[in-house]
Amino acid sequence: MLKTNRGFWKIFFLNLITLGIYGLVVTHNMAKEANIVDEGGKKVGGLAAVIFLGALTLGIYAMYWNYRICEKYGNSVRLSGGTPRITGGGWLLWTLVGSLIVVGPLVAYVKQLHLWNDANKAYNARLTAKANA
Repeated sequence: MLKTNRGFWKIFFLNLITLGIYGLVVTHNMAKEANIVDEGGKKVGGLAAVIFLGALTLGIYAMYWNYRICEKYGNSVRLSGGTPRITGGGWLLWTLVGSLIVVGPLVAYVKQLHLWNDANKAYNARLTAKANA
């Protein structure tokens, strides 16, 4: 069963206390679980890809990675009949256009965390249904 209770404030403070190391753990887990919940979809790169390709492309790959993560989690929610809280396009809009109001990227991240929890809940429900069938 995948975790379904990740919260913004916990991640924020742990990332602050560990000087960014916990943020790397979150990124790793987000990629790993996205590849699990989106059954049959094309795999998304992990932490190393985000760090190295993100640096190489001056952050463009990191934005593409987050877009793909939201799409993969959205697919998991849709597969269970739900509606995703944010899509990849929504994430890009909140991040790019939302930067004009300063808090846009923060809104995008919080919505992404909620989508992650929703996708894991949907996956856990499908897993339980398969086990009970």
